[in-house]
Amino acid sequence: MKPSVVIDACSGAAAPGGIVAAAARMARLGVARVVLVGDLPMLQAQLNLVPYNPMTLRLVAANAPLLPGLSDTRSQAANARAVLPVAMALLRDGEADALITAAPQDIVYEMAELHLPRLPGCEALASAAVFPTVARSSGKDPLALLLDVSGKRTQTAADLVAFAKLGSTYSRVVTGVSQPSVALLSTGLDAGDGPPEVVEAHTRLRATPGVRFVGNVRAVDLSRGFADVVVADGLQGHTVRGLMEGLTTLTVEAARYAWKTKVTWRIGLRLLAKGVAMLRKVSEFREYGGAPTLGLQHLVLVANPDSREIAFENALKLAARCLHRDLQGELAKAMQPQAEPERGPQVRKPRRGREVIGG
Repeated sequence: MKPSVVIDACSGAAAPGGIVAAAARMARLGVARVVLVGDLPMLQAQLNLVPYNPMTLRLVAANAPLLPGLSDTRSQAANARAVLPVAMALLRDGEADALITAAPQDIVYEMAELHLPRLPGCEALASAAVFPTVARSSGKDPLALLLDVSGKRTQTAADLVAFAKLGSTYSRVVTGVSQPSVALLSTGLDAGDGPPEVVEAHTRLRATPGVRFVGNVRAVDLSRGFADVVVADGLQGHTVRGLMEGLTTLTVEAARYAWKTKVTWRIGLRLLAKGVAMLRKVSEFREYGGAPTLGLQHLVLVANPDSREIAFENALKLAARCLHRDLQGELAKAMQPQAEPERGPQVRKPRRGREVIGG
């Protein structure tokens, strides 16, 4: 049976029309069975505009009308707080296998704390995001994984180690990298660089089984392809992701301006066209499907609030792939406490210079 995915149909710039259209199309193509949660009259009106299969798509009511007179941010927050509890209840109760939302990340965290159980061993949640790098030794995938990017301060070394386990497992299961390389984002490359929790995490990761730890990286190293997974403090990760998205947008806009301005620049841009197009393709957060919120017992994908219709199509494909490969089961295994190795009987060695009595 195809997996069932519940979608918050009221959050994000594509809501509700773009989300409904994407869900109807992917459900008809057999990617997944879809449950749309939101204001029923509004969703039904949008659904009547597109072809859909009622056997693979259904609507569930949530009291989340668009709120006139409020700013877009406040309206989005109000709708998310109305829709997400309903969607998460469906997920928690087994009526859906995954959740997709474009609600603000802090509200997703807030609602998850109230309505979804965590994986054992996960004291903090980690929001992941992808970023482009030069070719890495692990394969052809141009995207590496950065976590945590939630904007919440990571408190302990134990949290960073947990993030490393979760990120490594996600990379292995979803991208197919057999042994993903994992690095810590720090102020320098040496083991003693960075705040105390990063220094302690560095020591712990050196001895963590199942994690191929390659040491520290600096922010300037992120795009150089030194690691498949980069673990960061949530506040730093959030800042780095924002800067990378801004620089990508600036690069693409500068190329567009140059194209319009001078003929000689057009000639140069033709030579760089493939590179600029690739940069835009791999960095376009409005089209990328969604980033997982790791540390929960259920699969939750969070799309950028500015995501377009195609992002929700990609998010549904990603959710189906994660479920098909049993991502949550693999994450649970990764977070199981490691058993202490069995030790044989201890043999006491005689101290040098003393007679041993009794052989």
